[in-house]
This record gives sequence, structure tokens and C-alpha cells, in this order.
Amino acid sequence: MKVTEELDWVFYLHKEHFCLIRRNNKTLGIKEIEDNYDENVWRTCIDDKTVTQVSPLKLNVFPTIHDDCLYAWDCETYNENKAIPYSCTLVNLEKLRKMFNRINNLFPNLKPTDPIPEEFYNKLMTNIVEIFVGTDCIDQMLQLLGKIDQKRITLIAHNASGFDNWIMIKNVKKLTQCPLKMPRGILSLPLTSSFTDEDLQKKWKRQKEIKDNWESLRHEWEPYAKRDTLCLGACLKKYNQAMKKTVFQNVSNNLTAPSLSLKGWYYLYHYDKEMVEEEWYETTRMVPKHTEKENVEKVYSHTHPFIRYFIRQSIKGGRVSANRKSFETNKMDEICNVLKEYTELESNNIIDLFKEYCVNPKDKTEVHAKLKELEYSKLMAFDTNGLYASAMTEGEYPKAESARAFRLEENEKFVKLFNEQNSDLELLF
Repeated sequence: MKVTEELDWVFYLHKEHFCLIRRNNKTLGIKEIEDNYDENVWRTCIDDKTVTQVSPLKLNVFPTIHDDCLYAWDCETYNENKAIPYSCTLVNLEKLRKMFNRINNLFPNLKPTDPIPEEFYNKLMTNIVEIFVGTDCIDQMLQLLGKIDQKRITLIAHNASGFDNWIMIKNVKKLTQCPLKMPRGILSLPLTSSFTDEDLQKKWKRQKEIKDNWESLRHEWEPYAKRDTLCLGACLKKYNQAMKKTVFQNVSNNLTAPSLSLKGWYYLYHYDKEMVEEEWYETTRMVPKHTEKENVEKVYSHTHPFIRYFIRQSIKGGRVSANRKSFETNKMDEICNVLKEYTELESNNIIDLFKEYCVNPKDKTEVHAKLKELEYSKLMAFDTNGLYASAMTEGEYPKAESARAFRLEENEKFVKLFNEQNSDLELLF
């Protein structure tokens, strides 16, 4: 990727993390980066024209945020030319973890797909999920968070890049002590959550009717709002544990990038778009319909224009963790073998196998049992992306060519290339 004069960006390398900062405001950019780290060890680049300082490379230097400081949150809005929030929900991951541990200790044989006993389910809904109601609900939530004795609180939203953070920013007035980070999806197998059912997996489509009577309809939207945020917290908790075990970091250290789902950036290139009419309340509206192009190989590299767009959006949205450690597993091959045996499809393409598996009418009981026997908790990318628990089964993820992380001895070469603003960079998605 070449940093151009037009964008006025320069690369800044900090603890094995490539940052982009504004050329005309490097001092502020460097200060912002320094303020987010406890350790500051610097050396000066030779022949520096764009980057002033670079740190020695170290492994796993990110401070891990304790679950006490991590909150999952979501908001519900109605539409009146602009989105107006009337409710937001909040879940503390540490409280959720303790409740799950208690449930697991009392019911050791409880399977992930089994319903939680009603007594504990009610406690989850009433004691773990905080709900704030009214058009000032975000102010209420921030006032509560402002009283918590923690150095930094991180709020993690469902769809923060596209909507939730915009709502938050528009409604924050005085309280700014809660920095926002957002996972935008997870590149992994879909999760099974006991907090969702078919009704709750549907999007809430009554915003138009909510405008004047959201209070009288509270019995309808409150269970949806609470369970949706509870499900997000459950997803974060599971991936936090796996990430800590594998890379000694939690999900808050790797929150970047817009979603790689079918609704994301790449369908524009691989799908034909047309406008079709659909029913909308008492009337109709025109909506885009995307038809998949035939014989298009969905493989990307840093030279692809939409990958470049993805990288730019990633940098704006958060930080990329470039660890000098490789994690490999053959679990995907085991999953493919199980699916090939079931579908009788001779293919090693996991997307093709899953598509055939989903539409195959044969009984899936046996294949479910085989898949559950596999240990695939590490089968994920630790660059988490739109963690929308109720919509994760609908995603289709692109195949992207990736490269190894650079080695320590290559540091001088990369620094020179970045300083000259002429370097090819492939990112692992």
C-alpha cells in the first residue's frame, strides 16, 4: 500500500503496530499514541522525512483490559427524520462471567444449546442487564458509568461502525470519560447462544409505530433489547477466554475494521445490483437486490480497490494488532471432512461445503454430534469484526490472500520503505 500525498497520511511504527497519522499534525498523533501505552522506548530513524520516531519491536506488549472495565451495550431508536434513542442496555462482562461460572458449577452437565434454568435466566435479565429508558437514555447510562471507580471503561457495541457509535456521539453532551471501541463481527463459525430464539433473531421492525407510544410497547421491545445485549456479552466472554489463552490479549486489544459480511464492502464487486419493490408497512418501497455474478473468484489482495478501502476504514476505526507470532490449526480440515462425508461433495472449499450443508434436506443429527466433538475454539481471527449475535449465521466471508508477519531483522528494511512512502503491505484478515 502506498501512502500518497493526496491523503496526507504517514506511517508511524509503534510496538509492532503500524499507525497512520496526519503529516501536518504528527506531534498530536504521536502524543495520542504514547498516551495509550505505559511504556515509551524510542529510537530515531536515519534519513527520516515522514516518520520521526519508531519503537523497538516487542511481542505482546498491549496492556490487557480487565473484564471489570468491559461493557457490551446496545440502543433502540425510532425514526423521525433522524434516529432518536428511547432505550439502551448495558452488560458488564465480569458480572456475566461470574454468573456463567455459577451456572456451570451448579449444572455441570448443561450443554451450550440447553435452555438456562428459569431461576438463573431471570437473574441474568434483571441483575446482569442494565436498562435505561427515555430519550435521555444514553445520558443516564454515561452518568452511571461515570461513577464507576475504573481508570478506563470500554463500551463494545453491536454495529458501532455503521450506527451505534453515531448515536452515541450525537447524544453525548457533557460526559466524555468513556472511550468507545467496537468489534465489527467475528471471522469464525457461528455461535449457538441460549439467549436467542427465532423471534429475537428477527430485526426489530416497529420503529415507525414506536415513535409516539414506545412506553406503552415496552413489554414488546424490552425483552428483545435485553436479550440482544446479553447475547453480545456472551459472545465477547467466549472469545475473550479463547484469545487470552492463545495470544495473552482480550478482545478489547483487537477491535478494528468494518464488517466482512455479505452486507459489507466486497459485494459491490461480486454482485449485480438492481432496485426491486417490496412491501413496507402500509405502502411499498424500492430496495437494492444483489445477484451473485458467475465465475468470479473471490480472492483479494492489497492491490484490490476494495481491500484498500477496507484497510483505510480499518485504520480509521481502530488499531490493527500485528503480532510476530503465527497460529495454525488443522481443525478446518477436520470440519471439511465431516461436511464432505455428509454432503458427498468433493470440494475443499469451506464456503461451498457450508452452502451445500445448509440446503441439504438430510437429517443432520449425526453430523451435529461429530462437529461438536471437535475442539474449534481457536478457529478464529483475532481481528474481531460487527459482532451481531442474532445475525451471525447470515454472513458470508471473503477469501483474502494473507502474508506472514514481518521478522525483527526486516525492521530496518520496512522502516526505510515506509519512510520513502513506497511499500507493499499485505494484511492478514
